[in-house]
Amino acid sequence: MAGAAIAATVIGAGVTAYGQAQQGKTANTIAQRNAQIMNRNATIAQQNAEFNAKLSERQSRRKRAKDKVELGQGIDIYDGTNLIAMATQEWSDEINAELIRRGGRNEAANLQMKAGVTIAEGEAAESAGYMAAGGSLLTGLGSAGMQYRTGKQAGVF
Repeated sequence: MAGAAIAATVIGAGVTAYGQAQQGKTANTIAQRNAQIMNRNATIAQQNAEFNAKLSERQSRRKRAKDKVELGQGIDIYDGTNLIAMATQEWSDEINAELIRRGGRNEAANLQMKAGVTIAEGEAAESAGYMAAGGSLLTGLGSAGMQYRTGKQAGVF
């Protein structure tokens, strides 16, 4: 009977250790997948920002061309005020497009940093699972050893 208890303790420790190791591996797998999604989202954010910047530039060019026609009625000779206003507007439009691009780069960098953290968390979870598994095995073996010693002293073995 004492032998069965010792065997059950060792088997139980093994099953617990296996479960903890699997939990760690699963957590790491999930974290790696989430990191892939974040990196993909970072690429999409950059692409969206570039698209939006180009769209903004295109709309700005059209508006400036329309303003040019309205102000000069198709003639490229303007007074200084109109030229300054148009140059200022062009500069402002370029800045806006660049701000859109920068926002996309920042969003992408943020997502990539989060992906890196998620990868590290997954690896830490897997390591923690293995450490917990090792601890369970040692605890189980120690408990089995104590049961064996107690049984031997009692003359069961």
